[in-house]
Amino acid sequence: MRAWIRGAGSPHTVFPKAAPMRDIAMDLLDQNPSVDIHAHPGRFHRDNTGLNQRILEMVKGGISAAFFCVSTDRAVIRRDRETGRIRARRPFEPGESYRDTYARFAVLDPWFDAGHLLRVLRPADVPRAKRIRRPGAILAVEGADFLEERIERVQEAHERGIRSIQLVHYNINAVADIQTEEPRHHGLTPFGAQVIREMNRLGMIVDVAHATEKVTRDVVDITTRPIMLSHTALRRTPRKYTRFIYADHARLIASTGGVIGVWPAGSDGLERWIRRYKDLADLVSPEHLALGTDMDGLRNTAFDNYGELPDLAAALLAAGFSKSEAAGILGGNFMRVFSKVADASDAGSRPQSRTEPDPRKAAVPAYIGLRSQRIGNDSKRD
Repeated sequence: MRAWIRGAGSPHTVFPKAAPMRDIAMDLLDQNPSVDIHAHPGRFHRDNTGLNQRILEMVKGGISAAFFCVSTDRAVIRRDRETGRIRARRPFEPGESYRDTYARFAVLDPWFDAGHLLRVLRPADVPRAKRIRRPGAILAVEGADFLEERIERVQEAHERGIRSIQLVHYNINAVADIQTEEPRHHGLTPFGAQVIREMNRLGMIVDVAHATEKVTRDVVDITTRPIMLSHTALRRTPRKYTRFIYADHARLIASTGGVIGVWPAGSDGLERWIRRYKDLADLVSPEHLALGTDMDGLRNTAFDNYGELPDLAAALLAAGFSKSEAAGILGGNFMRVFSKVADASDAGSRPQSRTEPDPRKAAVPAYIGLRSQRIGNDSKRD
């Protein structure tokens, strides 16, 4: 990310009022939680080459917590050299996704043990992380592949600290279809319906990023809790295999009281990212928007440094969002969803049985003191 609200000659001087608003933005971040609802900080889920730097940036920029996402299909997906699309190249070996997923999460254990990160298990942990100036880590999986059609693994995931499951990624799994391939299931599968109900029971956040609009509609018909779509943007003209969503798709998320993480993907810079926020706000209102950076998961991005979060906050204010709207986008809206999902959980009730009706056949009506704290020093990666 460039210093895009400072200095003459910046390609992002479309927000000339942003610089005077930086003090207001810093106060806003001091006083409110901020959460990135989709990220792979420091590429911990792959080579773990930059986690220390990302943690420093999180403290400097005022990020209270971020999702730490493991892509559960990473062993089988590759970028197609001819088309540029990321696709599954082979089937999984038995147990492969399950083993790999938890091995990647184990990379974080020393960081928790050393007190560099706070494991977020409940909504109250986010303001606690802010208060003690330790970035919170919300564990999440990108793709339900690791479940391997075993519903009891949803509860196991919850017991091991995972608080959100994104149903699909770049592999069509046993749960649902994806946006970037031709449909195979034509919606949510019966096993997928079980997963949604079990996540509702346990108080886990359902993430429908990468899923088709039909899948999302099926999820909305089943869920009793708000859902989220963690990283995307609005598209108005048809395009095959797009990772963006259309208006009706966005309205489905909002209809549950959920949130959409606005994605900074692409090489068009911060001006385009703010415009994406405004386009979706005009459609579903700011209360259904969130921060979904996909940090360390993108080749081209408008945001690659958590330390410059105050600049984003200032730009939102300069673009016309009120302080309360900007605070909601940066974390408050997600916290509303997190609280409603967690508070409604009934983890002691009977787990889901192994038989469910096919939903396709039944219509179902760290306190960060930014002023005093200073620490120095459609482009997804495969």
